[in-house]
Amino acid sequence: MPLVVLCGHPSSAKSTVASAIEQHLRSQGHAAILISEDTLHQERNVAYKDSTSEKRLRGGLKATADRSLSKHTTVILDSVNAIKGYRYELWCLARAAGTRYCVVHCDVPIKTAQEWNLARDPAQAYSQAVFDDLTSRFERPDGRNRWDKPLYTIHPASEDFSTQLQETILAVTGTSEVKGNAHAASVSELVPTSATSNPSLSATNLLHEVDKAAQEVISAVNDAQTAAAGGPAGQVSLGPGIDPLVLQEQVTMPELRRHKRAFLKLATQIHHSRVQSAQDAKRMFADYLQTTLN
Repeated sequence: MPLVVLCGHPSSAKSTVASAIEQHLRSQGHAAILISEDTLHQERNVAYKDSTSEKRLRGGLKATADRSLSKHTTVILDSVNAIKGYRYELWCLARAAGTRYCVVHCDVPIKTAQEWNLARDPAQAYSQAVFDDLTSRFERPDGRNRWDKPLYTIHPASEDFSTQLQETILAVTGTSEVKGNAHAASVSELVPTSATSNPSLSATNLLHEVDKAAQEVISAVNDAQTAAAGGPAGQVSLGPGIDPLVLQEQVTMPELRRHKRAFLKLATQIHHSRVQSAQDAKRMFADYLQTTLN
């Protein structure tokens, strides 16, 4: 399911649109998660009071969206999302997750948004300073950019807003296309690339993780031999997803350490492209011991 990114000036009916999308999805039996300043318990005028606070808020919204993304849940990000570079980062999250992505722009004149802001509950309204700052820095989405595509633009201040809203909801949720929207397109799944995929251990801390995984195997063998009163360990369980290691003879700790050093050299120089996780390293070391010792 897609990552739906709302964007627009402050007080431009973004939350109304986001809530409508969420309600439609839930009514159809689909899982949906709405993420906003409110769900993170952030007070708008505090979160946007300066660049440091705003950066912290964007980081929190992005991290929450990243944790929530899956192919079975629609994540709706309801915020100003004014910076195109930030929308690009969100697009990268969706691509890394191999899910769909779209942008919904609530296009409202600044004067109208100002009037709506003044009509809000004072506790929920933006201060004049924050409102002016956010509107002056807003970077309009462009459907020609891949991080703004597909782009659905609706006009909450127009008379046919209800019709636009329903068409956008149906398009975002994959039911139909938006008529007359020049930049609208089908919400297709993004394909992860090497730039957006999680790096393998070889690109981060391969040696440390392989050493740690190998040591866990050695500890399991040592514990099994201790339980066997110093005799052969027999079948050594190494956890779920890994075949048990079968040892017919006792193996001393110096010998196990020697095999570990040989495996570390082999794993880091030859098999690094196969070691994608600590679990892979653990499985490979167990296979190495099984072949070498028997």
